[in-house]
Amino acid sequence: MLVTPSLMHVNTRAGRGRQEDAVLLRPLAGSSAELLDGLTADQVLARVDVPVMRIGPEKTEWQCVRDDHAAMAEAGEWADLLEALRYTDQERVMASGGRRVAPLISEGMRAGLTRAIAQGDWISAKAELAVLEEVYDRHSEDYCAAQVLAQAHVDLANARRSPTAAHLSRDDWAEAASHYEQAELLVTLFDPIEEMSPLLAATRYALVPGIEDGGSVCREWYEDWVDLDPEDAAVHAAHAVNMLPGWYGSLTAFEKEARRAVRLTDGVTGKAAYAVFHIAAAEALGDLAPTLDHEYFFEALADYQSATGCQLRANVTADLLSGMALAFRKAGPTAAWHLTKTRAALSDVLWNRLREIQLDCWNTDSQALAFAMAEVFGPALKRGARIVRRGDGLGTLVRRT
Repeated sequence: MLVTPSLMHVNTRAGRGRQEDAVLLRPLAGSSAELLDGLTADQVLARVDVPVMRIGPEKTEWQCVRDDHAAMAEAGEWADLLEALRYTDQERVMASGGRRVAPLISEGMRAGLTRAIAQGDWISAKAELAVLEEVYDRHSEDYCAAQVLAQAHVDLANARRSPTAAHLSRDDWAEAASHYEQAELLVTLFDPIEEMSPLLAATRYALVPGIEDGGSVCREWYEDWVDLDPEDAAVHAAHAVNMLPGWYGSLTAFEKEARRAVRLTDGVTGKAAYAVFHIAAAEALGDLAPTLDHEYFFEALADYQSATGCQLRANVTADLLSGMALAFRKAGPTAAWHLTKTRAALSDVLWNRLREIQLDCWNTDSQALAFAMAEVFGPALKRGARIVRRGDGLGTLVRRT
């Protein structure tokens, strides 16, 4: 991948063997609740002697890529940016955590527009769009210039149609439709397959919610994107949401599509696609889909982590399994089988995969982290042990005085 000044900074300070701040694991209000035979969350967290980070090195690296290329955009280095975008796209260059570099570069090129949208400054947003239109006019033969401009139109359309808006005016709706239409015109000028461009396939797929025939083309466009980059989890995450009820699918269709995703990619990432589908659904719905096949899901989670071997995915998985185990424990005896299977999967992650704690991956709070540690290491903690790094995961140690 491209090594930029910010990335060199990350590589020298990532420091996976250090704990950034001792107060990071300070329990939240109310987290002193009893977890295991009188053991409380604050007692558990006080015995965690492993690296703790507010934001993991993977996400820090992603932001550095965005920031460095945003700086190039501000300096007007558009030819170099387009060259970097084309190379990283066609070579499927991967950053840490399985994230593709090309979309990060594109995001950096659109950073001014993203900032204006976040601030609700539509005058500045139009000015930033005009800059990207000028870039495209100078490089209209380059599919990368078309992708950046098309994605900018999609960004604006999504902002105008934001589901969080209290009231969507007719003008806002019309403006969003206009941006989707202009984006569609741009992406149809080039064929993602001919250009060998997962990036272009991703932007074309992003049109699905905004065009009339989105439901009829989403499966075809998804399969094109998978063919171009079967290792990219972002492909499955995007399609999973569109297959949910309220979008273009149903619970039955969602489950079938998740299994189909595995068939399309099992030669590369095993069952990982099934895990990505259900993780994306949980983020969209606020809970796991009721169609979830638990044993199959646990196998898929293992493949999901093995695909990158990164600590970001290990933390995401541990947080997810911790929430599931907590829910099954609260459900009582009727959920005993599910609790046993979930605890086994959680134990595997903590013992064999998790080496550092990235708090930004724990969506609930430190209570979930304390619960996970107590579930797996509780008996040793009661004997006064501390949680330490051991091999490829975590273990316990009773320190001698």
